[in-house]
Amino acid sequence: LVVANIGEKQGVRIGMPFQVWREDKRIGDVRIVDVRESISGAVIQSIESEKVPVKTGDRLKVDARR
Repeated sequence: LVVANIGEKQGVRIGMPFQVWREDKRIGDVRIVDVRESISGAVIQSIESEKVPVKTGDRLKVDARR
């Protein structure tokens, strides 16, 4: 589970797909499963490498392809 500091105020909705980025490298993909006013919970859908897990400070970008 990933907790993000974006929520309803920013337009996040359940089911939205996001990509996880660290600096200029894509780490994986998540999908929103819970949304509150200013935070959201997402489930990891895929990860590029088991050696590079999602961690605090990674950034989410809306996956407009999905």
